Amino acid sequence: MEACEDVQFKQRAVIGFLTAEKISPVYIHRRMQAVYGDKCVDVSTVIRWVQQVKEEEVGDTGLCDKARTGQNSETC
Repeated sequence: MEACEDVQFKQRAVIGFLTAEKISPVYIHRRMQAVYGDKCVDVSTVIRWVQQVKEEEVGDTGLCDKARTGQNSETC
């Protein structure tokens, strides 16, 4: 059984890839629901992650959350 973080890591990679192919966030979410079912992140999370990917420079997109105040500083 996979840890939640592993599933989210994989989903974030899928989001980055499909965003690069200009796929809409809602369609990305539908595709991910078909694969990940109940473990799929919420559509609002997909939209937020898509926006983050678009703001990054090409090739500079990280899959891990950036450090924020109050967040554990774990590495991927």
